[in-house]
Amino acid sequence: MHRFLNQLKQVFRRLSHAPLFTAITLITLAAGVGGNTVVFSVLESVLLKPLPYPRAAELIGVWHTAPGINITDLNMAPSNYFIYREQNQTFQDIGAYETTRVNLTGLAEAERLDALNVTDGTLPLLGIPPLLGRTFTHQDDSPGSPDTVILTYGFWRKKFAGSPSAIGQTIILDGTPRQIIGVLPPRFQFLDETDLAVILPFKRDRNTTHLGNFSYEALARLKPAVTIKQANADIARMLPLVTRTFPAPPGFSAKLFDDARIGPNLRPLKNDVVGDVGSMLWVVMGSIGLVLLIACANVANLLLVRVEGRRQELAVRSALGAGPYRIAAELFLESVILGLLGSAVGLGLAYAAPLHLCHRHSRQYFLRLHSGLQIRWRPSKHWHSRRRPRQQPKPRAASRSQRPGRRPSCPRSGPPGLLRPHDSHLPRSQPCQSRLLRSRLDANLWHQSSGQSG
Repeated sequence: MHRFLNQLKQVFRRLSHAPLFTAITLITLAAGVGGNTVVFSVLESVLLKPLPYPRAAELIGVWHTAPGINITDLNMAPSNYFIYREQNQTFQDIGAYETTRVNLTGLAEAERLDALNVTDGTLPLLGIPPLLGRTFTHQDDSPGSPDTVILTYGFWRKKFAGSPSAIGQTIILDGTPRQIIGVLPPRFQFLDETDLAVILPFKRDRNTTHLGNFSYEALARLKPAVTIKQANADIARMLPLVTRTFPAPPGFSAKLFDDARIGPNLRPLKNDVVGDVGSMLWVVMGSIGLVLLIACANVANLLLVRVEGRRQELAVRSALGAGPYRIAAELFLESVILGLLGSAVGLGLAYAAPLHLCHRHSRQYFLRLHSGLQIRWRPSKHWHSRRRPRQQPKPRAASRSQRPGRRPSCPRSGPPGLLRPHDSHLPRSQPCQSRLLRSRLDANLWHQSSGQSG
């Protein structure tokens, strides 16, 4: 042990006598190790960790395809939701949801809130019980029942100071009084939505539902031992039941939906949350891995040059009786010390870099830590609130495309709301062109249907 400590002292003494070599080596190693650590931390949190829900592998996103009108990702329609929930054989339950915005009045100043419309089975599917009160029941989601609302934890703390007496009180949303029946826990996050304030029930009337209106999103939980392939087959079985059970919208025929050739396109729910960022992260991980290899090669060259410069010293030590194994062990120990110090510096940079970037660039983008690192590619809401005075809320509710951070809406032609594709899989420079193209396809189907009905 004493011999090892002496060798360690000699290594640190030699490194201190070559400060330029030591600094360049440590910086090179720190850059390679730190970059790989940062990228792998993001990749592990986004791609490798499951969603923060119990048995997250059972959760799937319910989507459709419509090859007849060149749509690969078609959302959920109310008619499909009712049939799937009533007659499926592969789901424990299924829920539909839609993000929206509502006006809050009656509590100090009027305020614009991010809200979520859900069916009664949506929140229980995620497996997280409320902190206070209860979630929606089938009666809450039925037309004609009393209007209710569930608060998120942040909104409850902000408006009611965390008081349990908030349960049973009434707030006014879009001019409608709603009774508070529950508060969600602080760890709850609905997929990638981070700014939700209130949760509302859908209250869709089955008796007045028509075919079409693919403008909602849906999730389901598979039964044990059921695969996505089996669930796709189950959806394909129920699709004809939808067209036979519900009437076409006024002015349209059911042939319009037959020509669209709607089919199932189920996928793991995590794919809906992550989107296409996974491919980009793997490419970045591969690139930064090459950077680490280059850094190691550079350090190896530096060590070879250093050994070449120490040939006289090593020859003298060999002449004084030092064996080749002892000289090799000391050189190996020096390399290990440099590697450990460089890795330590790199890990420190990897820990500090995300916090520094989050603080410095919050005007453009922000990173949110919630059950792992999630990347939200949209302007920071808090920066806008600092830069601009608060505006009075408008009485008209904004659509999904008008929400902050979402892509701007595009003009549409043809029958509105009949087929509403999901364009999140397209590049951000192309969604408007895609929507216009699909709108023309919808318009052609609309005119064909009108000609047939005429």
